[in-house]
Amino acid sequence: MIYAFSAVGILIVAFIWWRYTSVARGARQRDDKLLAVLDPLAQRLSKKEPVTAEEISGLCAQPQYRPMLYQMLKHFERLDLFPADATSIGAQGAGVLAYWMMHPNELQGAPSEIEMVEEIEKVVQGEHAKFLVYRYRMPPGHWAANDGWILGLAGPFVATDVPYSGLAAGFSRCGDKYGEVKPAELIDWFVEMVTRKSA
Repeated sequence: MIYAFSAVGILIVAFIWWRYTSVARGARQRDDKLLAVLDPLAQRLSKKEPVTAEEISGLCAQPQYRPMLYQMLKHFERLDLFPADATSIGAQGAGVLAYWMMHPNELQGAPSEIEMVEEIEKVVQGEHAKFLVYRYRMPPGHWAANDGWILGLAGPFVATDVPYSGLAAGFSRCGDKYGEVKPAELIDWFVEMVTRKSA
């Protein structure tokens, strides 16, 4: 009996360790994919070679690049190249959500289309915050493509946030199809889940 409990205990510890390390491994895999595109740009910036606002705008058209691109340009003191409209809360939210979706433990890819559906204000732990709800579609061939429009969220955003530097995270649940789940329900569920975990 003791051996059985020991074996179960070892399996639980092994699973927790695997889960913890798989999240970190997945984040590195996602970031490596994005850096494969952004690194040549970083090399040029580091050598003070010309980089145009049109190049940056083209990358920003794909929301998954926005968070890392903003931080990279900030590092090289070239935020003048980052499009002003890509710093709006709506653009930030789409970027944060698309970035999150690319994690191998989540949707493993960026959406082919993403649109903001609703902005919802909530008081979270005594602070006024904004949450943004989006609908997105995955590209043909993706395992979630047949689900059509799916809901996802980004937040919380607070008034003092610096672009792409706040607490805002992206999240989506499989099966939350647009039109079947109300945006407010998704936000309420997310806030409850996060506050319960942090308690």
